[in-house]
Amino acid sequence: MTERNSKLISAISFAASILVLIQILVILFRGEAACLNQGCKIVENLMAIPPLYFNLVGLCYFQAVCWLFFLARRKGPRLMDLARLFLLTGVAVESVLIAYQIYVAEAFCAYCLILFAIVLLLNALAGWKQFIAGISILAGVILISAMLSYGPTALLSKQQTINSGTYGTRTCLNPQKELYLFFSADCPHCKNVLQALEGCSSCNFHFNPIEKLADFDLNGTVRTASYDPELNKLLLKVLGIDSIPVLLEKNQSGFSLIKGEKQIIHYIQQTCYLADPLLYLNSEGQSSQEPISVFSETGECSLNIECDKEEQQKVPAEKSPEESVPTH
Repeated sequence: MTERNSKLISAISFAASILVLIQILVILFRGEAACLNQGCKIVENLMAIPPLYFNLVGLCYFQAVCWLFFLARRKGPRLMDLARLFLLTGVAVESVLIAYQIYVAEAFCAYCLILFAIVLLLNALAGWKQFIAGISILAGVILISAMLSYGPTALLSKQQTINSGTYGTRTCLNPQKELYLFFSADCPHCKNVLQALEGCSSCNFHFNPIEKLADFDLNGTVRTASYDPELNKLLLKVLGIDSIPVLLEKNQSGFSLIKGEKQIIHYIQQTCYLADPLLYLNSEGQSSQEPISVFSETGECSLNIECDKEEQQKVPAEKSPEESVPTH
């Protein structure tokens, strides 16, 4: 590696540390990181530590690289070897983060990708052998990560619960059920479900939209201080659900998920509007160890594709409420 490249590594590392410092200041003054895309928010929600600490580590790393290469030009090859090793450490850390975004979050953080590109550039400037070593580490981490199975426990960080995605709640006296409705403001099937909630009810409803709401005028709804709709979308994705509306019911044995406009409305009418709710969810023949049951029905909107007008006019085919598919 030439002295010119060594100076470039110091300069680029220092510039990267300034970028991270700006992000730290944004967090301190705004209370949240500057997200360049929705993927940044998703990855942030999955972190076990606050973004401030994560960026402090990044600041220390780039400053350390800067000064290691600065001192290595004066102290000799031994310190240069340590500096090169430090660069590979950065590739290893960033490779794990990239693999996590690919296989767990299924979304990319633009800010993280910028830092990853800077780390790769620094390794490339350190010589072609250094760059090949870095690419080998990246390929190995992504390959091993592809062989692993990531379950729903990876969904929520220690600071996140299902209530973190709740836009608002509507409570009643002596509630029989605690229900979470996953919906979209643009889905016509969701609108029909929301209309069915008008009037008195014996259930507490938590409204978990998959997108930011411009307005929500359902009477009796109390807004929460903050909510994250991306968390709701991620929860449905981890559960293998790609359509809305979805109603989640908390019960003693775990959770039950009811899908589709007709099934949800029928369940609400039978469970939430009677003094003595009917046993709508027939658990006969089901193992008590199954944590989640899914009751599916037509009358759904895709999470990614709007329902077309023709689909909105279709009458959903009736299906027996006893049909269930256990989801692990």
